[in-house]
Amino acid sequence: MIITIVTPTLNGADFLLSCIQSVQRNRHPTYEIDHVIVDAGSTDGTIEIAKANGLRIIQGKDKGIFDAINKGSFDSKGDLLGFLGSDDLMLDGALLEIADTYRKTNATWVVGGILWIDEFGKDLGALAAPPSWMNAKVHACLSWNPIMHMSTYFSRQFFTELGGFDISYRDAGDYELFARALARKPYARIGRPLTCFRRTRRNNSVVNKVRAQSEADKVLASFGPKSEMTRTFWRATMKLWFNLRNPNWMTHKAFSRLRTRLNPAIPSYF
Repeated sequence: MIITIVTPTLNGADFLLSCIQSVQRNRHPTYEIDHVIVDAGSTDGTIEIAKANGLRIIQGKDKGIFDAINKGSFDSKGDLLGFLGSDDLMLDGALLEIADTYRKTNATWVVGGILWIDEFGKDLGALAAPPSWMNAKVHACLSWNPIMHMSTYFSRQFFTELGGFDISYRDAGDYELFARALARKPYARIGRPLTCFRRTRRNNSVVNKVRAQSEADKVLASFGPKSEMTRTFWRATMKLWFNLRNPNWMTHKAFSRLRTRLNPAIPSYF
C-alpha cells in the first residue's frame, strides 16, 4: 500500500522540518509513504528543507490551498490520500492505525481526532473525531467543520469520484468536500487524536473569519435541513456532544475567547 501525504506550502519553513520528521517517524514496513510538498513560491528556505529530506516537490502558482492539495493528490501514486499542513504534526503510530482501519473496514475514507497545539507546541486540548452516526445534514448544521482534514484520509478512487476539493471555496473547502463525501458514504472512525493542529492565530479560519463563515453558510444551505427548527436542534445537539466529549478543548476554547473579550488586541485561537 502507498499512502500519499500532501503538504501545501508558502513560506512554511518555521515548522516544516518538524512536520516532515513527524511523518518520517510513522514509517512502517506494511506501507510506503509518499510525502509531497506543493509549493506556491516560497522564498524562506522551504524548498531547501524539503529537498534535504528527500521529499517529492511540486512547484508553481496555485489558486489557493485547496487547489494545491488537489494538485498533489491527483499527481501522486497513493492508494490512500491525506493532507497535512506544514505547521501541523503527525502523532507516532497514527499512520499505521489509519492503514489498519482502512484495510479492516473496507471504508472509502477514514476520520480521526486531533490535538490542538499553539505556536510553541503547548497543548490546547484534544478534539475527538465526530460520532460515526453524523450524516451530511447534521454535519452542515454545526456551521464549522468538525472533521479535521489533517486526520482524514480518502481512498484514491473515492477522492477521484468526488472530484477533489471545490477550489471556489478559499477557506471552507474541506467543510464542503466532507459534506459531499458524507452525503455518499459514511467514514470509518478513529476516535483518538492522530495529528496535531497548530493554532497560530494566522490560520485561514481566524484571519479570514468573515469569509470562512460565509462559505460555511453556503455548506449549510447546500447540505443542511431546510427546517430552521431542525437545524437549531442538530446544532445544539452537536455542540453539546463535542463539549462533553472534549472537556479540555472546551475549557481552552472558553478561556481563549474570554481573554480576547477582555483584551481585543489578543486574537482568540478559536
